[in-house]
Amino acid sequence: MTFDGRKATTLFMLAVFVGSSLLALGLPAKAAFMPLLVGIPGSLLCAAQLVLDFRNGEAESRSKTDDESAGKSEVEMFVWLLLFTATILCFGFVVGGPLIVTLFVRAGSQESWPRAVFAGAGTFAVLYGVFIWLLELSLFNGFVLDWLLA
Repeated sequence: MTFDGRKATTLFMLAVFVGSSLLALGLPAKAAFMPLLVGIPGSLLCAAQLVLDFRNGEAESRSKTDDESAGKSEVEMFVWLLLFTATILCFGFVVGGPLIVTLFVRAGSQESWPRAVFAGAGTFAVLYGVFIWLLELSLFNGFVLDWLLA
């Protein structure tokens, strides 16, 4: 059994999702809703990915160039994860979410601008339509927007 970067990434993300879910259990029900809404499905998907990684990991024989490109891809994903986190912290979910999704689809996935704008608009529709309008939750506004609007 080998332990590569892919399995390490999956284990790290599993720990993040399980940790957020466990921390949310100590919160009041209304405050715990959002972390559990993200943490439980994320934990299940990471666990399934980990099973697939260990099951298919032994059968795969990759060349050294494949390993290098996979490592580069994982570093890029961690950079995007950090950018996503920083954007959400600065501009909040409703503004920062669609912004970073648009940038990721355009720059990270190298899709066309219409597709990137469509993805950003879809993100806005889900965040605003589902969480704010339908569920009547107040989402984090971001430190920069709070500072500018205060």
